[in-house]
Amino acid sequence: MLFNSFPFLIFFAAYLAVHIACPVRWRIWWLIIASAYFYGYWNWNYVWLPFVLIGSTFLMTSWVLNAEVKNRKAILGLGVVMALLPLLFFKYTNFIWSDVAGPLGNWMFGWQYNSELLSWSRPLGISFITFTLLAFLIDYYTGRYRAPLSLKWLLGYVLFFPHLISGPILRPHELIPQLQRGLHVRLKSILPGLALITVGLVKKMVFADQLGADVSYAYMPDTDRQWFDFLLAYYAFPVQIYCDLSGYTDIALGLARILGVHLPRNFMQPYCAPSFTEFWQRWHITLSHWFRDYVFLYLPGSRRNYGKALRNVVITMTLTGVWHGASMTFVVWGALNGLQMALERLIKRAWRKRKPVPRLLRQLFTFHLVALLLVLFRASDFSMAFGVLKGLFSPSSIAMVSGDLLANASVSHAFQISLIILFFLLHPWDDNRRVIAACRLLGTRLTMGLIIMGLVLSITVGINGTTQFIYFDF
Repeated sequence: MLFNSFPFLIFFAAYLAVHIACPVRWRIWWLIIASAYFYGYWNWNYVWLPFVLIGSTFLMTSWVLNAEVKNRKAILGLGVVMALLPLLFFKYTNFIWSDVAGPLGNWMFGWQYNSELLSWSRPLGISFITFTLLAFLIDYYTGRYRAPLSLKWLLGYVLFFPHLISGPILRPHELIPQLQRGLHVRLKSILPGLALITVGLVKKMVFADQLGADVSYAYMPDTDRQWFDFLLAYYAFPVQIYCDLSGYTDIALGLARILGVHLPRNFMQPYCAPSFTEFWQRWHITLSHWFRDYVFLYLPGSRRNYGKALRNVVITMTLTGVWHGASMTFVVWGALNGLQMALERLIKRAWRKRKPVPRLLRQLFTFHLVALLLVLFRASDFSMAFGVLKGLFSPSSIAMVSGDLLANASVSHAFQISLIILFFLLHPWDDNRRVIAACRLLGTRLTMGLIIMGLVLSITVGINGTTQFIYFDF
């Protein structure tokens, strides 16, 4: 049930009708039931899993709060392990077997092994659910969140369907108090909500989905790929993945706003960032902050030792890569991001008294380096990644480029090139707050006209079908 699908439209309309008719005190239970259906619609075999995870986290949180001070840290550790076990089992068993244990056993003892130990499908959104629960457990332990413990509000906090599958990753204080206020649907929130949903649909269906085919073609090994195909994919994939994930987030924020819930923004023009560090402060903000608050700051030396802090940046970013995907390409992608961030800090320290590089040059350098590392993110293995990089940078590929080839390729891919150029022209103004402010500035009639135009454009361009959101795999 994709956000940009007809079944979801029917689901949300039915949910909203019952929600409005429902007494305020029962709305949280209706939200829990509807969210469970929304989750089960993808795969009914795993509809039990979020409830088991929520129940175990509730029990561990209760145990932590009622335990003696000297035992609380050990109980917290047990609770963290219990929350992580399903994620490790479903997402990383095959990775550990096929990329670590299997090859090591084969090399040392001559063991034969299959590439997959488990053939089960992965539960949708398990990474996001796990991190949401860990935030709940740790925030109660540290005292960041002090409200009375309630299973009802924990269920609503985790299962709230706008953020259930792909975030934003919320902290207890960001959602539970809003749920407790009754989820009132107000007319003044409907128009901004619809505007955010429309922006998200345009990003997904007009930009991400239309560029996806060209990106996939460049990454397919058995195709007659030319240098221009690799170049187009180099610029298209950063646009695709941003519009895919930020489009999902915009829709989630819009749905939540209609229900009277304000979710935190998850992106802040990341491709305008003048450094890698700032890029990660602008990209998938709730995930970046989660790793900062629950991993980086807990690693020894992060607060007091400069050298250890740099080491911990690399460790944290490597774990960020592992979170994104169970393969060595994601591990290396995360580690390289961490190394670049550590290197930036060293250069900034050494360059402190020198004339700064112009901001535009730093923005261009940062984006092109981000795009280069995203080759590892997109490729399913190192062979595919090296094939794309070779096609993009090898002298033999570049030598085959001619004026006629570029002219013909530019004509045949004019729509995709136009989308990429349009994206970068609009990107500096891509902000949820600007969308909401524009609704107030333009008035109801003009805003509704623009919303209808955006919806018609999305449906027209995406009439041949749409694809699953990329981050559903994470």
